Amino acid sequence: MAEPVLSVRNLIVEFPTRRGLLTAIDDISFDIAPGEVLGVVGESGAGKSMTSAAVIGLIEPPGRVAGGQIRLNGSRIDNLSEVEMRRTRGKKIGVIFQDPLTSLNPLYRVSEQIIETIRTHLPVGEAEARKRAIALLEEVGIPAAARRIDDYPHQFSGGMRQRVVIALALCAEPDLV
Repeated sequence: MAEPVLSVRNLIVEFPTRRGLLTAIDDISFDIAPGEVLGVVGESGAGKSMTSAAVIGLIEPPGRVAGGQIRLNGSRIDNLSEVEMRRTRGKKIGVIFQDPLTSLNPLYRVSEQIIETIRTHLPVGEAEARKRAIALLEEVGIPAAARRIDDYPHQFSGGMRQRVVIALALCAEPDLV
């Protein structure tokens, strides 16, 4: 059996409150194998988003991962510095947030955002990065991608912005999305 791409063991996430310590995630474990898709379901407030935030290192202080281990391709990532985690999020883990406006900067063209991400994580020049960006936009279903790539996020519908965010998450060829 192949090593899991993601292995979460005994994850605990806590938040201090005026009334004491709130345990938001209490001892959750799971693995995701290469090529596997994991669906997490539950009612609002069950901890789905909090689990994802812990995996990608985005728990806002004073919240914290209080226990357990998170491994990506066998290496621990729950103890990385913020700089190392930012690199990991960009290259090894692609993130698709529910609200595309969370991921897209309204002041920059879509081309600038995708090309910058590609060039930050892959050894390619500007022209190759642009070519890859257009191909990704086509792959996620953006009509006339070569023409639309230089549009601003507000020039796309909500569904099209979500597709741009998917392309952005995939552009560095991550091991996990």
